[in-house]
Amino acid sequence: MDSLGRRLGGFPRLRQGLALAVGLMLLAQVSPGSAQTTEQKLETAKRRAAQIQRELEGERAKLDALNAEIAGLNKQIAQAYAQRLAIKEQVEITEETIRRKGRRVDKLQGRLDERAREVYIQGPAGMLELVLEADSITDLSDRVSFLSALSEGDASTAIGIEVEREELGRFEEDLGGLLVEQDELLAQLRGQEQELNARWEEQAAIEASIAEKLEEAEELVADLKKKRRQELLAALRAASGNSRPIDASGILKWCPVDSPRSYIDDFGYPRSGGRTHQGNDIFAPEGTPIRAPFSGVADESWNTLGGNSVFVRASDGTYVYNAHLSRFAGVDGKQVNPGDLIGYVGNTGNAIGTPPHDHFELHPGGGSAITPYPYLNAVCGVNGGG
Repeated sequence: MDSLGRRLGGFPRLRQGLALAVGLMLLAQVSPGSAQTTEQKLETAKRRAAQIQRELEGERAKLDALNAEIAGLNKQIAQAYAQRLAIKEQVEITEETIRRKGRRVDKLQGRLDERAREVYIQGPAGMLELVLEADSITDLSDRVSFLSALSEGDASTAIGIEVEREELGRFEEDLGGLLVEQDELLAQLRGQEQELNARWEEQAAIEASIAEKLEEAEELVADLKKKRRQELLAALRAASGNSRPIDASGILKWCPVDSPRSYIDDFGYPRSGGRTHQGNDIFAPEGTPIRAPFSGVADESWNTLGGNSVFVRASDGTYVYNAHLSRFAGVDGKQVNPGDLIGYVGNTGNAIGTPPHDHFELHPGGGSAITPYPYLNAVCGVNGGG
């Protein structure tokens, strides 16, 4: 059972179910003095507990396979999200270039239009006046050279306009391609979000099946004598631990996002402007509660990248940063404890158009961000599947 217990360690309810099954079998074996009817009940409970144990192992295998699919899908979403941010930045740069080129074309065209008006007003008399007013052959030569230079300048202006317009056309074509690519990525992200929601529904169905089996086992326990039931429940508490998530690392005390949720270690993934991802994105349905992972003071804020954001700062300086919230929970400036509600999952800020998630950063001692992945696994289960 020790090996099996280690394999099921990430799922408290499954661990509780196996402990329940084992407890039933052990209790049946150490009750020789019981009445006949009780012995029959205990024997029935023992056989059923063994069956439940096999069923729970099968359900865990299904969850393992499903969580592997969810983790792979999460990685695809994270990569597409990073690509979408890079394209968005390139679109903005290209749009600004198009505006600048447009202003340049307008300026050159205005200059050429002004010269055309001057030539029209002066008409053919311009050259005659040049000859009549010249003081000498040298002066006449200088004046003709000046007119020639003006004509050459006009030609250069016209060529400049043509060049700028050609470049403008290329940039507009590039922009069109970028916008198409961006739309395709957004469609891909929407499809991946739908697939992720479908996987979570499957996960919920398996968990409901597990809950049903656990309920059946608990009903078997209820048929036993009160004293033995109390002893069994005491043993279960010792085997499964407190119902609250426990953090072996000592930093996080509570999973920051309620189930269903999923994440990978995407710390360091590329971001726009040469940045890198400074946290882990915990994907969950929009509106899923976000909770304080430890005791501290909450600080609600907003910025263009993170949108609606909440900090939780501990007394030792350690803090976490949650971004892209759909809405706040009204805890700004308040003391919060592990598990307290601080907001709801969304996609505000630069996450608009991507699947809802909580961008979660961890800054031990108030220093630089580190990957929160191993610490999240301690309180949320591996990749959020606990």
